[in-house]
Amino acid sequence: MELQSYDSQTANNRSAGTYFTAGVPTNTVLLVTDNVTRAAEISAHLERINFDVKGCMFDGESLNGAPESPPTIILIALTDFIEKASTLMDRLISHYDNRSIPVIGTLSRKADIDLSRFESVIYPPAHASQIATRVESFVRLAGMEQEIMRRIETFSEDFNITYELTEDALSMPFKVLFVGKPTAEFMVVINALQMKNVDVVAAFTTFSAFDYLHETQFNAVVMNALEDAEPPITIASTMRRNAKLYHVPTLLLIDGKTFEHQERAYEKGARDLIDANADLEEISGRILELANYHRIHTQLKREFSELGGETCLDTASGTFNSEFFDAHLRRVCQTLTPQQSPVGLLAVKIWPNAPFAVSSEEFSMACAQVGGMIKNLVRMQDIVARIDNDTYLIAFPYETKDTLKPVIERISAIVDCAAFATLDKSQGPFTVELVVDVTEHGNNETSETMIERALRTVRDGDLGDRQAS
Repeated sequence: MELQSYDSQTANNRSAGTYFTAGVPTNTVLLVTDNVTRAAEISAHLERINFDVKGCMFDGESLNGAPESPPTIILIALTDFIEKASTLMDRLISHYDNRSIPVIGTLSRKADIDLSRFESVIYPPAHASQIATRVESFVRLAGMEQEIMRRIETFSEDFNITYELTEDALSMPFKVLFVGKPTAEFMVVINALQMKNVDVVAAFTTFSAFDYLHETQFNAVVMNALEDAEPPITIASTMRRNAKLYHVPTLLLIDGKTFEHQERAYEKGARDLIDANADLEEISGRILELANYHRIHTQLKREFSELGGETCLDTASGTFNSEFFDAHLRRVCQTLTPQQSPVGLLAVKIWPNAPFAVSSEEFSMACAQVGGMIKNLVRMQDIVARIDNDTYLIAFPYETKDTLKPVIERISAIVDCAAFATLDKSQGPFTVELVVDVTEHGNNETSETMIERALRTVRDGDLGDRQAS
């Protein structure tokens, strides 16, 4: 049975170091449900952030409509048959030949079932957009974890460089910022977290909250919305517009019976709404689950930034060099091809644009700066390399030509606005032009052939255009 389909909506937040793709989705969610109305709400939000949603129904006994192709992730949304979640999980695992597919659950109530089989479980109150965001976050985190392990393998097997992931940050206590009036309900939650060895900081005003946020790294921010929802919603919205604070999860403590701003709260950036009347273990669990995700995400970003070294990096731009890129793209393609997962390859060639002669030194420095810009505009798991002085390649695991269109637009827009200094100050700055093209990994194609095809497009094709003009 197909769930009701909704139009996709493109979202974009490059300043936060992430992008949401448009066009044909590359990640599939299998939405298993016993409530088609609820599933349709969730499906709409998943499609808006560009997931391909496949729906199947569970009537308590039979499972109908599960596709043969394995999905990226499974979302089990149950209203009535929660006690049969384990049986349902067994059937799904068997259906997909015991493949390791992550499973997230959204259940209407608690039950005596084995929750350890879920990656995450969400209970009411749970807005459909919150559930979609949880799915997206998990897929993003999984992609980062897979890519960092691939890079470690490339360092070890191709360059004899040993790298071990550090776990220092993951062993530290969680740090959570509480914002708002110290009402009795709020203080109960604070005390419960402190009993779990959570480092809690309290800010009673919006001004002091942002002072703390700019001075200290927090794993989560919990805000008191029991009496007035406007300040917490404003803080969540402001944080989502700030590159440094974009990924810090924001949670609102609410009265589930009277709170009327669910839709707007999620639209403005809240990651979870917690009913103050819920069990304390559930409240603290929801806070710490999001805090843990953010801490792992932050740690992985730190690990990504430290990987490399002179052997594998172009030190001027901070991107990888061609030797590493050749070896690593080979590993990426070898890993993703058996999964029938796409790999997109973006080629960028840079040309100087000035009414005066630009020296080779000036142009080389500009090209290095462009590489740094590109690196900051793509995800951590995307692989940026300087192939020649004026040419970059960026590999995108799980992306296609269609899904990379917003990336090309963003890179072009940012670089078009950039000006680069000359050694002769009297001449003033100059700008650059980009020639950009996307290549998609073909069936039975080697990574070497893919690279040759990508470079030939931006080198030969554009050079001919310039000579013709």
